[in-house]
Amino acid sequence: MDKRSAIAPRTGASGTTVACHGRRAHTGYMGRIIGTILGAILAIWLVVTVAGGIFATLKTFVIIGLIAMAVFIVVWLVARRSGRG
Repeated sequence: MDKRSAIAPRTGASGTTVACHGRRAHTGYMGRIIGTILGAILAIWLVVTVAGGIFATLKTFVIIGLIAMAVFIVVWLVARRSGRG
């Protein structure tokens, strides 16, 4: 057996490396995948949170508007009734 063949990594049928030299487990590609997944989860969480806040604000405005409309109608009816007498 030649010295070079003992040092060179073996390759499988598809050309991928079978033996791994050194202690390096991966090239950082897995870190990018994990970062992308975490980023997507955080982006979805942010969108849901912002949408909830906007929806809550709109609900508050609608309730305040309905109360203001009810007060306006009651004041208008009372003013109309007292104007005849």
